[in-house]
Amino acid sequence: MSASDVEQDSAPETSMSCLPDEPFPPSKYFVGHTAPLTCVALFPGSKMIVSGSYDRRIRLWDIGSGQVLGEPLRGHKVSVNVVAVSHDGAMFASGGGDGRILIWNTTTRNLATEPIQAHSNYINSISFSSDSAIIASIAGRKIKLWDVGTAKLIMDVESSNYEQQIAFSPEGGRIAAVSHMAPDEQTLRIWDVKTGKPAAVSPIVGHTGGLLSVAWFPNGQHLVTASFDRTIRIWMSETGCQVGHSLGGHATWMANQVAVSSDGKLIVALCGDNSIRLWNAITLDQIKLVLQHAEPVLCMTISADSRFVAGGCGDKKVCLWNIESITQHKCNSSLLPTPGPDNQQELAPDSSLLNRSPTNLVYTEVRSSPEHTVSQAVITPHEPIPLKARFIQASFSPSTTAKNYADPVASPAEHNYFRKWWRQSLNFWNARKRSSSPQRITRIEPCFDKTEDTSMNQGQSPAQDVLDAFNRYIMNEIPIRLIYLPTMELVGRNLVKTHFQDRIKEITEDLIAETQATFVPPMARERAISTLVQGRVEYGILSHRWLDTGEPSYQDLMEKKLSSPLNVRHLLSDITSRLKEGRHALHISRSPGENEVQNPGYQKLQKCCEEARRLDLHFIWSDTCCIDKNSSAELDESIRSMFRWYRNSSICIVYLGGTTVIEDMRLEEWFMRGWTLQELLAPRKIKFFNKDWQRLTEQDDDKEEDTPIMTALEEVTGIPETELIDFEPLPRYIDKRMTWAARRRTTRAEDVAYSLMGIFDVSLQIAYGEGGERAFGRLIEAIMQAGGDSSVLNWAGEPAKHHASSALPASPASFVGHPDIVTIGQLDLMLTSRGLRIPLVILPLDMTPESDGWPVINPKFHCPLFDIGEVRIDTRGYRFNAALEQYALGIFHYIPAEDSANPGLPKEVAAYLLKRSKVGAQEPPLVGLSRHYRSFDDGWRRIPTGFIYLELTSVPDFSSLWYVSRTYQETVYL
Repeated sequence: MSASDVEQDSAPETSMSCLPDEPFPPSKYFVGHTAPLTCVALFPGSKMIVSGSYDRRIRLWDIGSGQVLGEPLRGHKVSVNVVAVSHDGAMFASGGGDGRILIWNTTTRNLATEPIQAHSNYINSISFSSDSAIIASIAGRKIKLWDVGTAKLIMDVESSNYEQQIAFSPEGGRIAAVSHMAPDEQTLRIWDVKTGKPAAVSPIVGHTGGLLSVAWFPNGQHLVTASFDRTIRIWMSETGCQVGHSLGGHATWMANQVAVSSDGKLIVALCGDNSIRLWNAITLDQIKLVLQHAEPVLCMTISADSRFVAGGCGDKKVCLWNIESITQHKCNSSLLPTPGPDNQQELAPDSSLLNRSPTNLVYTEVRSSPEHTVSQAVITPHEPIPLKARFIQASFSPSTTAKNYADPVASPAEHNYFRKWWRQSLNFWNARKRSSSPQRITRIEPCFDKTEDTSMNQGQSPAQDVLDAFNRYIMNEIPIRLIYLPTMELVGRNLVKTHFQDRIKEITEDLIAETQATFVPPMARERAISTLVQGRVEYGILSHRWLDTGEPSYQDLMEKKLSSPLNVRHLLSDITSRLKEGRHALHISRSPGENEVQNPGYQKLQKCCEEARRLDLHFIWSDTCCIDKNSSAELDESIRSMFRWYRNSSICIVYLGGTTVIEDMRLEEWFMRGWTLQELLAPRKIKFFNKDWQRLTEQDDDKEEDTPIMTALEEVTGIPETELIDFEPLPRYIDKRMTWAARRRTTRAEDVAYSLMGIFDVSLQIAYGEGGERAFGRLIEAIMQAGGDSSVLNWAGEPAKHHASSALPASPASFVGHPDIVTIGQLDLMLTSRGLRIPLVILPLDMTPESDGWPVINPKFHCPLFDIGEVRIDTRGYRFNAALEQYALGIFHYIPAEDSANPGLPKEVAAYLLKRSKVGAQEPPLVGLSRHYRSFDDGWRRIPTGFIYLELTSVPDFSSLWYVSRTYQETVYL
């Protein structure tokens, strides 16, 4: 039967193209997230909403009141990617960028099961079965089915493609998934849940771009998909044939998420123009009422009763649209036609068929060449078929070619390798970096590259830039030497590179493209490759408190004895070293005559190696024996690179030699050592062991939110939980971070500064013997040169004595007790031979009582400007002489003047107390011969006092500034 044989409806169709899109704003907003939304779902009954965000929080909302229900739920280490609600509403689940699935009890809002470490990286999609007994998850090529009650794995399906979204069929016997990468992956696939095998018609092809979303119709016979080719298409699940014409195809927007109402009459799609659009699933006409929001809508869902559509937005809001209000719109009668009894009789013998499966009334003519299967049939596009159309049997003509009947909306070359994905995740290597301000999420437009060949490169060697990145990473980002655990060999970087060579071959062009598309805006190719390389080069690293004696050194491993970690009974072994293929092999020979009591340092190293093997690692690093400290060049490189080495490790194994249980950590010496601060902050994954090498917790990673050990760590260190979990090295927040190190001790005085290099992301030349103050002064100078903010000046007390400047702190202890100020501007700081050059706002001070020539202790100061009045200063016993000196406030916490602007003072300011020799107001500059002279010593100098912190009463609130004349801003040398 051809298209000409279709009986046409005599009644005129409602023309939709002539109607303009009418924006329909949200009926309600839900505000509470602190970062853009990533996912949203509605509960049965349409009384609650669950949402997830980049802020790693899950929130439940009451639709009636618009209020959040209880405290935010936490459990994911990085962003919450997806949420799903069970069909009975008793449970909901969340999937995150950490690869974990959390199943929650709706009533108690507590975890219903133990967390499921479902995947090794971010989870793309999760879906409940119709009986709420099984949950499906997908990440990359892995599709896994989990028992909801026991959290046990039921089935593991390996897909040939990188799947984007997964959905259970209404009856629960099948799962559908869509892929999105290379041309041969632009398919819809269906699997049988019981067997895990593909359905007979799987895969279903027809789109010319990567697929982004899939949803089932309630009858289980049809599916709808959205694609990068800018179309939405409906498919028959049994035959793989397309139903009706393609929807969408607009150049200005593209659907990236699609859903179907529970009655099967409405198709809802999230589009890339900050909108949600709707189609009549019966006529396939677009409804010209667009659900729109001012900011990007990043995710959406439709309620089970089809009353509401909810969307998560880039402005951190959850938006809710009332579909009932839409149906009452003035255009409702023409946009949502309900067929009468006459039409139902013509459409199907069963009058209830319309409500159950409206889309099975609309079909297209399908043609195929002999080499095509049914699932590969070429779809002939037609105009929308009227409601009176009868069932059209699919016919196959051998003479018909794909070229003649290809969908004209888009070509494959126009849409290769591009996807739209508004969910952003931090894989477990945490490649992305937090910026100091929220990044605006922008819309990705498809690229129209008609020449690039995007076919898969499976089986081929990695691209040259991948190999280059791998070589750079091995030679620059990992330790110089590592212990190879299977044979207990101390190996260099070249052998580490050989070991991981095969894993680098896994980095294909498709995997690079998917990693790029994970982020919005897309990650640069170079950064994506670096992330993938880092994830494949795995090693563990040991953090511990050094013993006074007995720690195994590099020379010990090369020349003396080491207990074999392969000997589980801890027998002593003689270790001899020899050069073998570029590595030092540790040959084990038993020596029964030796004392069986092992050195504690060797026992510690052995236990660390055993734990690393349990974690399936092949390499481990320890600072005691993997650095040749006799080589100054190697020692210099190791100290400068140590933060990166800990950062890039797969896990940091921490041995607490004085701890038995978590409560003992308050007295643990490990928390009082200087070097262990970066060893706590740098690793992305950490595991604590007590003095008997027993785990302090049952969890695999102790950097988990809201756990007893994290509470103890925050209490012991004074470091906020957010910094402990997700620390970012930056030359900012200097005052706060210095206080973390103030109570810590180091054996060498210079290590106070050297151990802080990585925390502030600066580098110093290692020069043991220069003294602690000089090393710390060089650290402060490096922070200033790296763009350090004004918080580097927020210290008090005596300055360092090694420099002419009186504005360099002596140690991290100088920052203890600092006022909590918010950085509002960066100052142009430079250390010179005259002192620290710094622009300050200088405000004169009057001192009482006035000096009669004798020094005054603990005077009172008064500022006559800007209603400041009395200024309380802890002078710390300094002797003042107003007869000879002038005093002023040197404010360093302000917005500096730019070009012709004036400096601005916030409500709260921090300052130094300054002095200089009195100079007559009208004293002319010296010209000619004179016995008087002036030098820079007559300029302003800092007085060592306590912290000076005051509020400006003339500034009404913290969002306002008081602009003063540029004459008050002066560049001084302190």
